Amino acid sequence: MTSTPRGYTQLPSQADLFYFCTTLSTSEEDLNIHHYPPSKSSLKIGVLLLGQERIQLLDLAPVDMLAMIGRDRISQLNAPEPALYQAVDELDIRYINERGEGASPVTSSTRIPVTNSFDNSPELDILIIPGSFSADELPVSASEFITTQASNPNLIAIMSISSGVLSLVQTGVLHERRAAAPASQLAHLQQRYPETSWQETRWSRHGNLWSSSSAMTAMDMVTAWMREYFWDRSEAVECALTAAGVAGLEEYDG
Repeated sequence: MTSTPRGYTQLPSQADLFYFCTTLSTSEEDLNIHHYPPSKSSLKIGVLLLGQERIQLLDLAPVDMLAMIGRDRISQLNAPEPALYQAVDELDIRYINERGEGASPVTSSTRIPVTNSFDNSPELDILIIPGSFSADELPVSASEFITTQASNPNLIAIMSISSGVLSLVQTGVLHERRAAAPASQLAHLQQRYPETSWQETRWSRHGNLWSSSSAMTAMDMVTAWMREYFWDRSEAVECALTAAGVAGLEEYDG
Protein backbone atom coordinates (compact mmCIF):
# COMPACT_ATOMS: atom_id res chain seq x y z
CA MET A 1 0.00 0.00 0.00
CA THR A 2 1.35 3.43 -0.94
CA SER A 3 1.51 5.99 1.84
CA THR A 4 0.01 9.43 1.35
CA PRO A 5 1.53 12.73 2.49
CA ARG A 6 0.44 14.06 5.86
CA GLY A 7 0.43 17.66 6.95
CA TYR A 8 0.88 16.55 10.55
CA THR A 9 2.67 13.58 11.98
CA GLN A 10 0.92 14.03 15.31
CA LEU A 11 -2.15 15.83 16.58
CA PRO A 12 -1.86 19.64 16.54
CA SER A 13 -1.40 21.34 19.89
CA GLN A 14 -4.11 23.35 21.62
CA ALA A 15 -2.28 26.51 20.56
CA ASP A 16 -2.32 25.36 16.93
CA LEU A 17 -6.03 24.49 17.10
CA PHE A 18 -6.79 27.92 18.53
CA TYR A 19 -4.77 29.55 15.76
CA PHE A 20 -6.52 27.49 13.05
CA CYS A 21 -9.94 28.46 14.42
CA THR A 22 -9.23 32.18 14.78
CA THR A 23 -7.05 33.08 11.79
CA LEU A 24 -8.77 34.76 8.86
CA SER A 25 -6.27 33.34 6.41
CA THR A 26 -6.92 30.13 4.51
CA SER A 27 -3.46 29.78 2.94
CA GLU A 28 -1.56 26.58 3.67
CA GLU A 29 1.48 28.60 4.79
CA ASP A 30 -0.45 30.60 7.38
CA LEU A 31 -2.24 27.45 8.54
CA ASN A 32 1.14 25.72 8.80
CA ILE A 33 -0.03 22.81 6.61
CA HIS A 34 2.52 21.23 4.28
CA HIS A 35 2.54 18.38 1.81
CA TYR A 36 5.77 17.09 0.35
CA PRO A 37 6.38 15.58 -3.09
CA PRO A 38 8.25 12.25 -3.26
CA SER A 39 11.46 12.45 -1.24
CA LYS A 40 14.91 12.61 -2.81
CA SER A 41 17.13 9.54 -2.90
CA SER A 42 20.25 11.62 -2.27
CA LEU A 43 20.61 14.54 0.14
CA LYS A 44 23.35 17.08 0.82
CA ILE A 45 23.33 18.11 4.48
CA GLY A 46 25.46 21.00 5.73
CA VAL A 47 26.37 21.58 9.37
CA LEU A 48 27.42 25.18 10.06
CA LEU A 49 30.40 25.58 12.39
CA LEU A 50 30.85 29.15 13.61
CA GLY A 51 33.82 30.71 15.40
CA GLN A 52 36.11 28.95 17.83
CA GLU A 53 33.63 28.49 20.65
CA ARG A 54 32.79 24.89 21.45
CA ILE A 55 29.65 23.30 20.05
CA GLN A 56 27.72 21.07 22.40
CA LEU A 57 28.11 17.47 21.30
CA LEU A 58 24.44 16.85 22.04
CA ASP A 59 23.52 19.48 19.44
CA LEU A 60 24.98 17.19 16.78
CA ALA A 61 22.82 14.20 17.72
CA PRO A 62 20.07 15.28 15.27
CA VAL A 63 22.65 15.04 12.46
CA ASP A 64 23.28 11.42 13.37
CA MET A 65 19.52 10.83 13.57
CA LEU A 66 19.16 12.03 9.98
CA ALA A 67 22.04 9.82 8.87
CA MET A 68 20.31 6.71 10.19
CA ILE A 69 17.95 6.56 7.22
CA GLY A 70 20.91 6.12 4.85
CA ARG A 71 21.32 2.74 3.16
CA ASP A 72 24.70 2.06 4.76
CA ARG A 73 23.24 2.54 8.26
CA ILE A 74 19.98 0.69 7.72
CA SER A 75 21.83 -2.27 6.22
CA GLN A 76 23.56 -2.67 9.59
CA LEU A 77 20.28 -2.87 11.51
CA ASN A 78 19.11 -6.28 10.31
CA ALA A 79 16.29 -4.33 8.68
CA PRO A 80 13.36 -5.97 6.89
CA GLU A 81 13.44 -5.91 3.10
CA PRO A 82 10.89 -3.06 2.67
CA ALA A 83 12.95 -0.79 4.95
CA LEU A 84 16.17 -1.58 3.13
CA TYR A 85 14.49 -0.99 -0.22
CA GLN A 86 13.25 2.45 0.90
CA ALA A 87 16.53 3.60 2.47
CA VAL A 88 18.10 6.81 1.15
CA ASP A 89 20.92 5.99 -1.26
CA GLU A 90 23.28 8.77 -0.19
CA LEU A 91 23.50 11.25 2.67
CA ASP A 92 26.38 13.60 1.94
CA ILE A 93 27.14 15.45 5.19
CA ARG A 94 29.44 18.49 5.02
CA TYR A 95 30.90 20.38 7.99
CA ILE A 96 31.31 23.99 6.97
CA ASN A 97 33.13 27.03 8.34
CA GLU A 98 34.39 30.26 6.81
CA ARG A 99 37.85 29.06 5.74
CA GLY A 100 37.08 25.41 5.11
CA GLU A 101 40.00 24.11 7.12
CA GLY A 102 40.96 22.92 10.58
CA ALA A 103 38.74 21.19 13.11
CA SER A 104 35.91 22.72 15.10
CA PRO A 105 35.98 22.26 18.91
CA VAL A 106 33.14 20.29 20.47
CA THR A 107 32.38 19.55 24.12
CA SER A 108 33.51 16.27 25.70
CA SER A 109 37.03 16.67 24.29
CA THR A 110 35.84 16.19 20.71
CA ARG A 111 36.72 17.94 17.46
CA ILE A 112 35.05 17.81 14.04
CA PRO A 113 37.18 18.05 10.89
CA VAL A 114 35.91 20.79 8.57
CA THR A 115 35.14 19.69 5.01
CA ASN A 116 34.09 22.90 3.22
CA SER A 117 34.33 26.67 3.29
CA PHE A 118 31.55 29.16 2.70
CA ASP A 119 32.91 29.66 -0.82
CA ASN A 120 33.15 26.04 -1.96
CA SER A 121 30.13 24.60 -0.21
CA PRO A 122 27.62 23.05 -2.59
CA GLU A 123 23.97 24.04 -2.64
CA LEU A 124 22.48 22.18 0.29
CA ASP A 125 19.23 20.32 0.74
CA ILE A 126 19.34 20.77 4.52
CA LEU A 127 21.30 23.33 6.56
CA ILE A 128 21.75 22.60 10.26
CA ILE A 129 22.84 25.34 12.64
CA PRO A 130 23.89 23.92 16.02
CA GLY A 131 24.14 26.13 19.08
CA SER A 132 27.31 27.29 20.76
CA PHE A 133 28.36 29.00 23.97
CA SER A 134 29.20 32.21 22.12
CA ALA A 135 27.09 35.38 22.22
CA ASP A 136 29.16 37.09 19.50
CA GLU A 137 27.54 38.91 16.63
CA LEU A 138 27.23 36.81 13.50
CA PRO A 139 30.05 37.59 11.02
CA VAL A 140 28.92 39.11 7.72
CA SER A 141 30.39 36.20 5.79
CA ALA A 142 28.34 33.69 7.81
CA SER A 143 25.18 35.76 7.42
CA GLU A 144 25.69 35.90 3.66
CA PHE A 145 26.28 32.14 3.53
CA ILE A 146 23.05 31.40 5.41
CA THR A 147 20.95 33.81 3.34
CA THR A 148 22.42 32.45 0.10
CA GLN A 149 21.51 28.89 1.10
CA ALA A 150 18.08 30.05 2.29
CA SER A 151 17.38 31.68 -1.09
CA ASN A 152 18.00 28.39 -2.91
CA PRO A 153 14.54 27.32 -4.18
CA ASN A 154 15.55 23.67 -3.82
CA LEU A 155 16.44 23.98 -0.14
CA ILE A 156 14.29 21.54 1.82
CA ALA A 157 14.90 22.77 5.37
CA ILE A 158 16.98 24.94 7.67
CA MET A 159 17.14 23.54 11.19
CA SER A 160 18.47 25.55 14.11
CA ILE A 161 19.36 23.56 17.20
CA SER A 162 18.82 25.28 20.56
CA SER A 163 20.88 28.53 20.66
CA GLY A 164 21.66 28.13 16.96
CA VAL A 165 18.56 30.27 16.44
CA LEU A 166 20.62 33.28 17.64
CA SER A 167 22.68 32.99 14.47
CA LEU A 168 19.68 32.41 12.25
CA VAL A 169 17.69 35.39 13.49
CA GLN A 170 20.59 37.78 12.88
CA THR A 171 20.38 37.10 9.13
CA GLY A 172 16.83 38.44 8.86
CA VAL A 173 15.58 35.05 7.62
CA LEU A 174 13.20 34.83 10.60
CA HIS A 175 11.57 38.21 9.92
CA GLU A 176 7.80 37.73 10.40
CA ARG A 177 8.34 34.00 10.91
CA ARG A 178 7.59 31.69 13.83
CA ALA A 179 10.54 30.30 15.79
CA ALA A 180 11.36 28.51 19.03
CA ALA A 181 14.34 29.32 21.26
CA PRO A 182 15.88 28.26 24.58
CA ALA A 183 13.68 29.40 27.48
CA SER A 184 16.61 31.23 29.08
CA GLN A 185 17.04 33.43 25.99
CA LEU A 186 13.42 33.91 24.99
CA ALA A 187 12.81 37.24 26.77
CA HIS A 188 15.99 38.74 25.31
CA LEU A 189 15.10 37.59 21.81
CA GLN A 190 11.53 38.87 22.09
CA GLN A 191 12.87 42.29 23.03
CA ARG A 192 15.67 42.48 20.45
CA TYR A 193 13.85 40.80 17.54
CA PRO A 194 10.14 41.61 18.03
CA GLU A 195 9.44 41.06 14.31
CA THR A 196 9.88 37.31 14.86
CA SER A 197 6.94 35.43 16.36
CA TRP A 198 8.69 33.64 19.22
CA GLN A 199 6.97 30.46 20.33
CA GLU A 200 7.13 29.09 23.86
CA THR A 201 7.13 25.55 22.50
CA ARG A 202 9.50 22.60 22.38
CA TRP A 203 10.10 23.23 18.70
CA SER A 204 8.54 25.22 15.92
CA ARG A 205 8.42 25.40 12.14
CA HIS A 206 7.47 28.04 9.62
CA GLY A 207 7.66 26.83 6.06
CA ASN A 208 11.07 25.23 5.69
CA LEU A 209 12.46 26.93 8.82
CA TRP A 210 12.63 24.59 11.81
CA SER A 211 13.87 25.61 15.27
CA SER A 212 14.07 23.90 18.65
CA SER A 213 14.21 25.11 22.24
CA SER A 214 16.96 22.67 23.22
CA ALA A 215 19.18 19.89 21.93
CA MET A 216 16.81 17.29 23.36
CA THR A 217 13.69 18.77 21.76
CA ALA A 218 15.63 18.96 18.49
CA MET A 219 15.46 15.16 18.41
CA ASP A 220 11.65 15.38 18.47
CA MET A 221 11.80 18.07 15.79
CA VAL A 222 13.98 15.98 13.47
CA THR A 223 11.80 12.94 14.11
CA ALA A 224 8.73 14.93 13.01
CA TRP A 225 10.58 16.22 9.96
CA MET A 226 11.72 12.73 8.93
CA ARG A 227 8.22 11.31 9.22
CA GLU A 228 6.81 14.20 7.23
CA TYR A 229 9.42 14.56 4.47
CA PHE A 230 10.05 10.84 4.01
CA TRP A 231 6.33 10.01 3.89
CA ASP A 232 7.07 7.67 0.98
CA ARG A 233 9.83 5.86 2.91
CA SER A 234 7.86 5.17 6.07
CA GLU A 235 9.26 1.65 6.53
CA ALA A 236 12.84 2.97 6.43
CA VAL A 237 12.00 5.89 8.73
CA GLU A 238 10.34 3.74 11.39
CA CYS A 239 13.17 1.20 11.21
CA ALA A 240 15.76 3.95 11.80
CA LEU A 241 13.74 5.61 14.56
CA THR A 242 13.04 2.33 16.32
CA ALA A 243 16.77 1.59 16.33
CA ALA A 244 17.29 5.04 17.90
CA GLY A 245 14.73 4.28 20.61
CA VAL A 246 12.04 6.63 19.32
CA ALA A 247 8.45 5.61 20.07
CA GLY A 248 6.43 4.35 17.14
CA LEU A 249 3.43 6.25 15.78
CA GLU A 250 1.05 3.69 17.23
CA GLU A 251 2.42 4.47 20.71
CA TYR A 252 1.58 8.15 20.20
CA ASP A 253 -1.85 7.28 18.84
CA GLY A 254 -2.58 4.86 21.68
